[in-house]
Amino acid sequence: MMASRGTWGKVMQGLQRLIIHVSMSAWWYALALATALLCFTIMARIGAAFPAVAGGALPFDLQNTLAPGDVHAQLAGWAPAARRRYYAFSAVDWVFPLAAGLFQAATITFCLRQSLPRVYRWLTIRHALPLLLLPAAADWLENLFAVSAVASYPPGVPWLPVALVAAKQAKLASLALTQALMIGVVLYTAGRWAFRRRARPAAGR
Repeated sequence: MMASRGTWGKVMQGLQRLIIHVSMSAWWYALALATALLCFTIMARIGAAFPAVAGGALPFDLQNTLAPGDVHAQLAGWAPAARRRYYAFSAVDWVFPLAAGLFQAATITFCLRQSLPRVYRWLTIRHALPLLLLPAAADWLENLFAVSAVASYPPGVPWLPVALVAAKQAKLASLALTQALMIGVVLYTAGRWAFRRRARPAAGR
């Protein structure tokens, strides 16, 4: 038990160092953003062409209202080309969550360090910044269950669609929270910066 806690602590420390490094480096920050945009573009193109070989359905990852009963029902209408395209889509979607997650986490971290230093110190002391990557972890679980469902059909494994949808809902919920947090701290930081900029000339009069 102690060994597992130590390993988990090292993982959290390593992830936090990575997030902080990206938040302090314009090059790494730009690389994370560029990678996320490139992956998004590729997945969007695959997704646009996907219905033609999948009975009109989009990839599971792009269906926010997907229900467990839809998974095998849609797989029944997939042509062989749909499987190949989905595997290509999924391969890119292993990279996208990390790149997008690092960009989002680095943005929040930068803003906290600039405008809410006490909150930033509180989080870093507790190695809590990696919690901002929860949407990426849920996305990876979604990918794992989705690929497994595709590979095992037919006949299919009954519990995989349930696990797939549960991971998707966890991803959407955690993403909504982290996105709202990012927007909030960005607006707060921008507001503080604008207020200080306007206050400087007044103080010099």
